[in-house]
Amino acid sequence: MQEQDRRQYFRIDQRVSLELKVIDESEIEHHPSPTQFGVSPNFLLLSELQEIDTQSQHLLRKISEKDSNVASFLQIMHDKIERIAQAIASNEMVIRNSAIQEVNLSEGGIQFRHKEPFNVDSFLSVKLVFPESCLGLLIYAQCCRSEAMADGSFMTGIEFIKMPESCRMILARQIFESQARLKQQEPELPAEEN
Repeated sequence: MQEQDRRQYFRIDQRVSLELKVIDESEIEHHPSPTQFGVSPNFLLLSELQEIDTQSQHLLRKISEKDSNVASFLQIMHDKIERIAQAIASNEMVIRNSAIQEVNLSEGGIQFRHKEPFNVDSFLSVKLVFPESCLGLLIYAQCCRSEAMADGSFMTGIEFIKMPESCRMILARQIFESQARLKQQEPELPAEEN
């Protein structure tokens, strides 16, 4: 990806759980999503539900225009399913605090500190978990930066590749929601007096 293309994405600092495994490029050709992590079917449950939610929003708006009672009922059912799914997913996503780290995230990739270097251009399997929302993603990436830092860690940059549109939409939503939370936390500036 060109440097200019990378700059088009919004970037946020986010706390996530991140697991990486170096893979051969042929893995990407043979499997639509990473298979290197032992995850249960529940791991991607909330991500899949969010994808369904995105697909159904247009229909819910149309229903709302015709019958607000039906739309309200469907929204309640949606919220109920979402809470059940979060309860199931939260049991699945038990993450040790030590595994959570601060990263710089965009729809195009992640920048983070890592204890070991990666070869630039190497291919990676990525398991990304957002602890606050219990969302988990499995995606492929390619290393585009691995620089030694003074503290012995390596500043690493990876670019997502062959990412399904559903994963991109989930990342976009996470970034948007994180930006909204940051805006809410900013103190309001007092109005200037004339």
